[in-house]
Amino acid sequence: MSRAEVIFTFAQYEIKRAIARKKVLALVIFTVLLGVLPYYALSMAGSALNLTSYYPYIWVVGIFALGPLFLNFTAILIAAGAMSEEYEQGTAELLLSKPIRRSDYFIGKFLGGYILFLAILALTLFLSVSSAFAFFGSQSSLGIIPGLFLAQAFSSLLFYSLAFMLGELIRRSSLAYIFSSAAFFSSYIISTFLSVLYRITDKQIYKTVQIYLPTSPASSLPIQYAFPKLPSNLSSVLSFINTTTPVPTISLSIEILLTYTIIAIAVAVTYFLHADISRKLS
Repeated sequence: MSRAEVIFTFAQYEIKRAIARKKVLALVIFTVLLGVLPYYALSMAGSALNLTSYYPYIWVVGIFALGPLFLNFTAILIAAGAMSEEYEQGTAELLLSKPIRRSDYFIGKFLGGYILFLAILALTLFLSVSSAFAFFGSQSSLGIIPGLFLAQAFSSLLFYSLAFMLGELIRRSSLAYIFSSAAFFSSYIISTFLSVLYRITDKQIYKTVQIYLPTSPASSLPIQYAFPKLPSNLSSVLSFINTTTPVPTISLSIEILLTYTIIAIAVAVTYFLHADISRKLS
């Protein structure tokens, strides 16, 4: 087999392994609920909230209000167990005893989990648009969805890579989930707190630190992409959804995301290629 075929085989293996552990089923069920229930609730309260003017663009609400938090957490859940569960079950030692390159195994596992995440992201966007159509009628500005898909996929790659790295370093799935989630929620809470402090005190240091926290570019990039392509009357809605101080530019968001992602992947690769392969962990 060629290296590409080996990598593809491991990617398929990772997808099937995750599905077999029913983790994906739970995520899909939760995705369906988040993709339908918010729009149903809005349709029930639509007249009271006077949202008629926003109906053609109501699809953005579910994507931007719930999407970033849910999707980043989904990336963590998928990635944290990708490597660690193999060590716990003893399958890593078995798989790597075969005549294959460690790098092919690593790439295949990484890509397999990420492809699975992309499928859930696609389902999230599809359900948001479909629910908006079902409850509020025809929707507009749907041409930005492919670009929005790419923006969210790139944003979530940061936390996917971080969780993947921790899964390799810790080699305990439960601890990898805990530390990855703690990093995400700590960044989110601190970012919100610093944003409030900046608005109260107008001190630049709070804004600067907040911008470089990982959750800031991850939440900013999809909105930065979509905002110029949507009607100006939606600005108040998007500003309400994104309560933290946004990163000033798209290029800066990309640079911060790339820096964190590259560091996480580099650490994971270095440790994996040079560390011993543990036998089954008890």
